[in-house]
Amino acid sequence: MKRILLVIILTQLAACMSFSDRPFRSSRNSIEEQVPNIRLEKEFALSIGNSMLNFLDVISLNEADISKLDHVQVAVYNVESSGQEIDFNEIDFSDTLRSRGKNLVWETIVKVREEGEQVWVLVGMDLERNSLDAVSVFVLENSELVMINVDGDFDRMIEFALQPASDSRRDRDAG
Repeated sequence: MKRILLVIILTQLAACMSFSDRPFRSSRNSIEEQVPNIRLEKEFALSIGNSMLNFLDVISLNEADISKLDHVQVAVYNVESSGQEIDFNEIDFSDTLRSRGKNLVWETIVKVREEGEQVWVLVGMDLERNSLDAVSVFVLENSELVMINVDGDFDRMIEFALQPASDSRRDRDAG
């Protein structure tokens, strides 16, 4: 009976994960269209759904409160450029991410350009609900592009993350 239960649980958890880059295909295609002299070849992809995140939250005894997330997706691509210098400065990542949700407005909050490395962090906001619903990260280093997408209720996660600081300030003020 224990083995059957273990097999059922492991099967259920495996169903909550995917190794496909399907969630990134529209972004990949948009990048290839905007920089026509490159080709992106998938090296690795992982997508974790809400059920797996809930399970991880239970295992961590709700320490991280990641159950508010809907998806965490990561893909790594080799960038083939025919020996040319790779520069993504002309890419409109906001336009690249529009396929992730018509109701989301994308803003670049971090842009880092160093020798051999470029990083962009964008947030997707639902202006009608006045909420932060998604974060996307693009990292180009040498000939490798890493894309990360995270969807979920970030408003609650931010409240959860700031709670310890708020509690310590109350304690300090009371003393």
